[in-house]
Amino acid sequence: MWFKNIHFYKFEDDFKLDAQALHTALETRKARGCGQMEMSAQGWCPPLGNDGLMLVHQTDGNLMLCLRREDKVLPASLIKEEVELKAQEIEQHAGRPVGRKERLDIKDAVLQELMPRALVKTSQTFAAILPKQGWFVVNASSAKKAEELIEYLRKTLGSFNVVSPSTDESLEAAMTSWLLNDQDLPVGFTVEDACEMRSSNENEGIIRCSYVDLGSGEVRAHINTGYRVKKLAMNWQERLSFVLSEDLSVKRMRFDTEIVDGASDSADDEASRFDADFAIMAAELAEFIPALLGAVKAKA
Repeated sequence: MWFKNIHFYKFEDDFKLDAQALHTALETRKARGCGQMEMSAQGWCPPLGNDGLMLVHQTDGNLMLCLRREDKVLPASLIKEEVELKAQEIEQHAGRPVGRKERLDIKDAVLQELMPRALVKTSQTFAAILPKQGWFVVNASSAKKAEELIEYLRKTLGSFNVVSPSTDESLEAAMTSWLLNDQDLPVGFTVEDACEMRSSNENEGIIRCSYVDLGSGEVRAHINTGYRVKKLAMNWQERLSFVLSEDLSVKRMRFDTEIVDGASDSADDEASRFDADFAIMAAELAEFIPALLGAVKAKA
């Protein structure tokens, strides 16, 4: 399990629950399927999937958990079509128009009828607790999804105090400076071949560059006309490629092949492979996050 997109948070106090205690707490909100008349349901499931029974996977003192969510898929176009058909039937038989309140009642009835037959979409969000370093890392593509997991964990445990790091300077300004001048880059970091820039003038929109030399005159010319870097593809110590965003989230993470292969070579089955992947990934994140925060002069 190698995280691809991360949002990371700092514990305000030491995290003191061990794997067994956390498992017991998560059992109170264990994952289940949607009921016939429910549009969604969520809960905690074993990170190891079918290979595990524990709701918490522990490796080298680090903890992995997984939030499973089910959502019923009911296209708005289908609901609207069904409502229109039933409204037309009423108008034809009763000889009167259907008012707004009645349409809302019809919509409720349509939902009640369709929900038991709706398709179900399943998703999982993984998160890691690194107690020694005091980090909570969520593998999520959006801040909203990460915050949803944190809020559900807070409801499960009663309290869960984590905060996002803040930066002393604008991350947009820092990334723009790194792109313009290699000498401004923090030690261990290099710029790769992609970025996203936005103009302070809303009418000029967004420029996305991929597979280009970011040191070229053409790219620099955009900055000279007022564009600022919002996302920047970078590499850390030839161990991790990633895209840094202005909100300090890290996307499109790709760990070096030797690191990934090294974990796989030490595993004999899926469970041991998961364990090895998690151990090495957690060790890498424990070094990478402080290095990144040091680079952007963040307050942890």
